[in-house]
Amino acid sequence: MKKAGPWKAGIIPLLSLLFLAVLSSCQENPVEQYGEKTVKTYKETQKFGNTTTVYNLRQAINGFQAAEGRYPRDLRELSDFTGIPLSEEDYDYDPATGTISQKEQ
Repeated sequence: MKKAGPWKAGIIPLLSLLFLAVLSSCQENPVEQYGEKTVKTYKETQKFGNTTTVYNLRQAINGFQAAEGRYPRDLRELSDFTGIPLSEEDYDYDPATGTISQKEQ
């Protein structure tokens, strides 16, 4: 039986130590990191969707104003015009200026 050379006998413990050092430097759980990134992406997508919706509602308000010569009296009238169900709990609307914004949640 052949004995392993000195460099081969020392490489396994060295690689083991290196592996343990790398493993111990990973302080965060990869599953937890993935979950946090997924939630962050979802929230950013939701925020983008809300921004797009408000933009579309502003366009609808402008369309209503062009058709009727005035701004909608309330969100219900805008909802009837657009066919989009709107809730006063979700949006702030000023009929005097025709401005609309998403309420903070």
